[in-house]
Amino acid sequence: MKRQSWLTIAAIAIGTLIQPQQSSAGVILETAVTAENNNNYYAYNQPAELVNRLKRYEENISCLASEEDDRLTHYQTWLNRGVALQQQKKYFESIACLDRALSLQSGLEQAWYRRGIAFSHLKQYSQAVVSYQQAIEINPQEHTSWYNQGNAYKHMGEYERAIAGYQQAIALKSEFYVAYYQLAKVLERTGKYSEAIATYRQVTQIEPEYHQAWYSLGSLLNRSKRYDEAIVVYQKILKLKPQYQGWYNLGNVNLKLKKYSEAIAAYEQAIALKPDHHLAWNNHGAALEGLQKTRQALQSYSQALQVNPNYEKALNNRRRLLMSVSRETISNKVNLE
Repeated sequence: MKRQSWLTIAAIAIGTLIQPQQSSAGVILETAVTAENNNNYYAYNQPAELVNRLKRYEENISCLASEEDDRLTHYQTWLNRGVALQQQKKYFESIACLDRALSLQSGLEQAWYRRGIAFSHLKQYSQAVVSYQQAIEINPQEHTSWYNQGNAYKHMGEYERAIAGYQQAIALKSEFYVAYYQLAKVLERTGKYSEAIATYRQVTQIEPEYHQAWYSLGSLLNRSKRYDEAIVVYQKILKLKPQYQGWYNLGNVNLKLKKYSEAIAAYEQAIALKPDHHLAWNNHGAALEGLQKTRQALQSYSQALQVNPNYEKALNNRRRLLMSVSRETISNKVNLE
């Protein structure tokens, strides 16, 4: 059974509400860096004046009880209002409308699903779980209900249930890469690093340009001390989209491997893209120290402090190196005497 998601379209010019049109289901897609926008959109191919009147009409939609509303007894009216209110991010009012729709027809999958989305936006995750479960019981083949319920469980800290939700969503839609990504994040959070790494790799196979998965994979490989694999991942990221974060991360892995020249080259690329990146300046100094380029290292630490005067690590590094240079100078003078 395929989900039906309803889009309210009002023709104010003739004073009637046109029957709702079908469009794709709304899904709360959670990511590390960017957020997917899956809200339904209005039919902008309508005349501009009609669209403007539609917007004004929807701004006045409410589910507050009134004598006129008490005479509305068709569930679709309340469902339409609930969906429209979600478009306006009026989630409490949306829930009120959806509850009225459900009071007229309790087995309305779309109302339960939309109710779950509203509670998720309100961060009332236990209520969201209940609503998604009702939608699942009506239509267990809808992968987005399982996925969103998994997200709600994740926010509640119920990670095993979150994992089960994501796995069920994947079982229903094998190419659902965002579900794989969230599954990997929960596996990582629960210390199942090998499984998380394998799952991140599955995401990159399904959607090779999903940058969040590549960054998460590289970070976890780095934390797992699988540095050579991490380098390969960051090099892949930089081929997809050269960004300062990729260069900075590559520099960090090379620094840990004591590949100082490679680290310096990577940090310089990061700094070229983001000159105020004080962390890159500090680590650039550390790599220069590794090559015993003391004066250049001091310049990098000073540059880090110019960007962020309160960065304690750069302060300590610069102070330590200055003291070392001072002791060396004194020692050289004594030896000359």
